[in-house]
Amino acid sequence: MSLVALRGVTKHVRLPDDTRLDILRGIDLEVGGGDHVAIVGRSGSGKSTLLNILGMLDLPSSGSVEFRGRPIVQESGRRMRRGALDRLRGQEVGFVFQQFNLLPGRTATDNVAMPLGYATGRPFWRRRRLAEEMLDRVGLSHRLESPPEQLSGGEQQRVAIARALVRRPALILADEPTGALDVDTGEAVMGLLDEIASETEAALVTITHDLHVAARARRHYRLDMGVLSEVDLDAASRGTALGAVTGATE
Repeated sequence: MSLVALRGVTKHVRLPDDTRLDILRGIDLEVGGGDHVAIVGRSGSGKSTLLNILGMLDLPSSGSVEFRGRPIVQESGRRMRRGALDRLRGQEVGFVFQQFNLLPGRTATDNVAMPLGYATGRPFWRRRRLAEEMLDRVGLSHRLESPPEQLSGGEQQRVAIARALVRRPALILADEPTGALDVDTGEAVMGLLDEIASETEAALVTITHDLHVAARARRHYRLDMGVLSEVDLDAASRGTALGAVTGATE
């Protein structure tokens, strides 16, 4: 059984002039536990929208979405209730955002413990200890009491990763996780994501415009004009222009 499955998913919005903008067109995608999928594409291709639907932050205009075989959205348009959807997302999905989205003025420990504030039982009562353990896991045991404004970009990203993983989610979604980082720090961040995902057998879906980041995944897709297609990054590494894979323009 797939962890998350999208079938025939579309997404469109109405513009101020009442014309329709199609963002996603008939997306079919299945991701299993322990899988690592990379999705590349130029800015505005719909990558973040697709990631938000995978993570149940957004719902499609049509098509179906399932998580562990449970229907989130059905072809008929019937949808899981908002409260149940919020609980499922909080328990099962971890997000790593390009801009980190850390709370200013709060310590690294506070930021990482935040998702556990909605937990129950032992995880709730042990939330600070669990946050400290995860920060140690990402190499920040010396930064437990530091707020974001005292951290480097790479350190902030590691705090964001710790926050995403502290509840041991089954699905990790990373939106341009190296976009604000230098090459060396970006490599370290991706290595850390790969390592922790492998340890917990979580699925990792990475949205990126960086061919080198995408190459770390086992399966590779390109999103272009709202259409998702599988690509061969080995061919790209043998000489295909990056723009042909990502849809980048000069």
